Amino acid sequence: MILATATDAGYVELTAVLLASLALQAGEKASRVVVFCDGVSAQDKAKLAASYGREGLSFLDLTDAELDRFGRLPVSRHLSRTAYARVVMPMMLAQERGRLLYLDCDTVVNHPLDALETLGLGGHAFGAVEDAATPERRIARNRRVGLPDATPYFNSGVLLIDLDRWRAAGLTERVFAFAASRPDLPMMDQDALNGAVAGDWAPLGETWNMHRPRKASGADDPLEVWEAAHVVHFVGQEKPNYTDCRHPARDLFLRYRARSAFANAPLKSRLSRKIAKRVAALKRRMARLKAALGLAGQGRHA
Repeated sequence: MILATATDAGYVELTAVLLASLALQAGEKASRVVVFCDGVSAQDKAKLAASYGREGLSFLDLTDAELDRFGRLPVSRHLSRTAYARVVMPMMLAQERGRLLYLDCDTVVNHPLDALETLGLGGHAFGAVEDAATPERRIARNRRVGLPDATPYFNSGVLLIDLDRWRAAGLTERVFAFAASRPDLPMMDQDALNGAVAGDWAPLGETWNMHRPRKASGADDPLEVWEAAHVVHFVGQEKPNYTDCRHPARDLFLRYRARSAFANAPLKSRLSRKIAKRVAALKRRMARLKAALGLAGQGRHA
């Protein structure tokens, strides 16, 4: 089973913590780990490698040519094109067979992954965990991608992929076509994946992608609930490497952070998050402008 994640320059620290958790928990099941990189420097790659501290880690760069081969990609204020990496992984790893476990870089692995090697997928191309949204929000998400209200909607932060079935179903091409047809999707890859497969996926237990949203009342689940999960996913903008993070599993994250190359680095401030968001928004505007200019250029030469 190949393990993979994706990152850009803004998420290197979170990725380092994920790799530190993999090195400790995944054991022999992590004989090969691939990090797909979008604009990650050699210095940051060295920090990622030090955080993993084992053999079997490799980096693959996401180039413009690779991402554009399936069409121009819509990006949003909140999500960059790196979100599409999970969709192209089966094609970029064309020689690989068997299973690929994709993990968002804002996850940590807290228990062994052995069971995923043989977990039944019922003939589906991939398995995922249903998104932990309210029924009202799930219905709203289904409607924006054209699915019946009762269709299960999954969170794309953890995907257990059968590489052969994924390729045979042409899922990469289908997802990109869906995204291109609806450039206003707020969740981009997640909405496009759900819309393209229309419920044709295998449900995994919550333990493989624990991502419960914070309760408005502030009454969060205790740490013990998160500690029991195999994969903990820190969804939302309030990431655990910031000083103002109130996530109930933040201490779990910090334990793995202490094993990474960022162990002695100061936590980020709320101000630095605002600055990072502005910088990211500027980069995404530039990406949209680049895409628009590219399409205009194609029109002139048609």
